[in-house]
Parts: sequence; structure tokens; C-alpha cells
Amino acid sequence: MSKQWRIIINLAVLLLVGGFVVYMFVLINDKTVEYGEISEEQSNFLSPCTLEATYVLPPKVQRLRLSDNCIHVATSDSILVFSKDNMLCINRFYAGKNIKDIAIDSIKGEIYTLYDTEIKVFAQNGQPVREWEACSDNSLYASIALTENHVWVTDAENLNVCQYSKEGQFIRFINSPRNFIIPTGTFGIETFRDTVWCINSGRHQIENYTVEGKFIASFGVPGSRPGTFSGCSNPSSIAFTPEGQILTSEKGNPRVCLFERSGRFIRMLLNSKSLGGGHEAYEIQMESDKIYVAGNRSLTVFQYKE
Repeated sequence: MSKQWRIIINLAVLLLVGGFVVYMFVLINDKTVEYGEISEEQSNFLSPCTLEATYVLPPKVQRLRLSDNCIHVATSDSILVFSKDNMLCINRFYAGKNIKDIAIDSIKGEIYTLYDTEIKVFAQNGQPVREWEACSDNSLYASIALTENHVWVTDAENLNVCQYSKEGQFIRFINSPRNFIIPTGTFGIETFRDTVWCINSGRHQIENYTVEGKFIASFGVPGSRPGTFSGCSNPSSIAFTPEGQILTSEKGNPRVCLFERSGRFIRMLLNSKSLGGGHEAYEIQMESDKIYVAGNRSLTVFQYKE
């Protein structure tokens, strides 16, 4: 064999060995690979929640809300009302196609129902009360929440939050100081004691505002470990504990985590295995020491032991 060929073969061997070493180094140290972390999370995780009951629900739950002694479930075209005591369906009515979200005014006994470009209000018995159209052209409404005097709606097309009176009068637009990035229409909103909290899912952030629309603060960082938000649009939805701590629900690797309103991560409450698996985010609500979780055609009630 000629000297030239020996040099070529030796270089090829060195390149192959070097490439393999680089590959193994990247594989071991690449923090964007989530599968090993998820596996470790599943095996080491001990949930502070114990399963109390499971009930069958319609195939696709758009939204889950609690009020008084009732559980309200929105499908794509109907509102179902269940008794909390025994999960008997005490009312069901057709509310129109393509329901996106609902919010409950417990004081007035009204159900606010959100669609792509309009809002409808129903009495508890399903009778229409009032309705109004979106205040912007080409709107794509995503989520709705209530404070004492106002209605708050996120618009995934115009990338803002719309504030209305409860009679439907437009008040103002709210824009994020960092700009809302909503890749997949995931644009949840909730309220707590006259502060407004919305998800900037493309930035993996939760932002909060005053009822006058002034930005207060935000928190959240991307990542795969509990306390961070992974994928292109997480968290998927938020809810509040009675004390005002924040529950987050994520998709991709479904899990429910608990944060202080300051953004300090407390702990993961439910992981994918304890939730029931899949890739879709689970609908969550909490009352007293019970967490209500809807998804995979069921409603599961967990008791949370702090």
C-alpha cells in the first residue's frame, strides 16, 4: 500500500473517531433533550395529591369551571352543569358552535361563553341574556375571564387583551410591553382579586396587569424541568388556589405545577403519569383542598395535601 493511501485511511479513521467522541459529548451534555429528564421525573416523583374520584365526561372538554355547588363543562357546542356532590348532570343546553371558553358570574348566575369573534351571555337555565361582537377586525378570541365589573378576552390574532364592561361596552386594549407571542393559539387568561393574569405562551411567561391595564410583572423561563416551561407554547392554562397561588397546566409532557404569585416555583403537583398520559394539556380548577382535572374523557378529583 502506498504512503499516500495510508495517510488517507489514517485521516478517515481519525475523523470517524473524532466524530463519535463529539457526538457522545453532545448527547451527554445537551440540555434540550428532554426524554431522560422526563423518565427521571416519572420514576422519582411523589405527588402530594391523592386520587379521590373519577367520572366519565364528553370526549372533548373545551373548558372546566367551578361555581358554588356546580361544575360547568364546555364542549365545542354545549354547556353541561354537574352537581359537585354526585356528578349528576343537572342541566345541559346547546350554546352554539365552536365554543372556545366560558366564565361564570356566580353573583348574577350568568355564564359568559366565548367564540372566535363574539361573546354570548346565558342564564344558568340556558336562556340567552345578551351578546356582542368582537371589537376588532379579524379577531380570534382564545380565552375569557371576569372581574367584578369587567370582562377580559385574549385575542390570538391581534395579539392583545380586550377589556369590556359586563354589558359589552369596549373599554381598552392591553398590549404586553414585551409583545405577546402566541404560536398555537394558547392564550389563557385568569383573574384574582382584581388583578389580571395572562399567558404569553411563546415567551413561556405569565404576565399580570391591573384592572386599568397597567403592566405589573411577569415570570417564567423555558426549560424541561418542573418549574420551567417547554415546547413552543407553554404553559397552556392557569388557575388559582383559594390562597392565590398559581396552578399551571402544560401540554407535550402534561403536568400541573404550583407557583407563588411572585413567580417562585413551589413544586410539581401532578405529572404525566398521575394525570393519565397523552400530550394534550389538562383543564384544571381548584376549590378548597380539591383539584379538579378534566382530560382524556374524564374528570378526576384529587385531594391536595400541602
